[in-house]
Amino acid sequence: MVVNRIRAFNRFYTGKIGLITNRFLKSKYSLVQARLLYELSHASPLHAADMARDLGLSADYLSKTLSKFESEGLITRTPSPKDSRKQVLNLTQTGRAAYSKLKETSNLHISSLIETLTPEEKLDMVNAMGRIEEILTPKKGGLVTIRSHRPGDIGYVIHRHGVIYAREYGFNAEFDAYVANGMAAFIENKRPTEHLWIAEIRERFAGSVAIVGHDAHTAQLRWLIVEPEARQRGIGKQLVKQAVRFAGDNGYRSVILWTIDFLDSARHIYANSEFQLVETKVSQAWGKTLTEECWQLNLG
Repeated sequence: MVVNRIRAFNRFYTGKIGLITNRFLKSKYSLVQARLLYELSHASPLHAADMARDLGLSADYLSKTLSKFESEGLITRTPSPKDSRKQVLNLTQTGRAAYSKLKETSNLHISSLIETLTPEEKLDMVNAMGRIEEILTPKKGGLVTIRSHRPGDIGYVIHRHGVIYAREYGFNAEFDAYVANGMAAFIENKRPTEHLWIAEIRERFAGSVAIVGHDAHTAQLRWLIVEPEARQRGIGKQLVKQAVRFAGDNGYRSVILWTIDFLDSARHIYANSEFQLVETKVSQAWGKTLTEECWQLNLG
């Protein structure tokens, strides 16, 4: 079903952006030829062998295409000064003009496709494209940023808690209410000794954590969550470290937190951050029978 859905989208999208015909946007160039012009315009000079490898083209096909470009005055091919077996490719002025025309035509075509969309729809579409790209790109860690919360974050943190805990652990909607009530109190209090942080990867939500006051000398770490696709990158550890540092800087003597015995990844982070398990209790909550755990870290 997933494969069929992806193929259906590919058919829809290639039709929308004019890739069904042999000519790219009714130009004299095929899609592959247009892509070659794009690559040459953005990274000229290039080696022919590198282009064949990066674009997955056969050496024979690339050679024929480059010969066509050369005969039309679009490129020059010269031996590499470092290795005469390699060809160095450069766009000529004619080649740059040809690419500029393709770029303008493509921009106009895309603009016409989205001109009736609202700003929100355009943003949704771009975000969805970015998500697809992120999922299909081999994970290399990505730059993680941690920032203070801002308007709109509270509702999203509640939403992601509800979705993730329902999907992964079968919690019911009472859990949404539990998180929402706590976050509402956090916002209404507006205490300088309490804070919520948001982790992002490429400006996309990746996780959260907060410090709230438990009593005059004790902080409570709450709402630690990491998106499934952002796990195994040390984000949870970074968030906990940020929260503990904030607690110490604001005069708290200790930090406590409540978790559940089956949240192994979170418990591992707490243990490695020198929290100690100090209390357990069995409770009925969110449609489950749970063993809750209280962990504590003394800040000295």
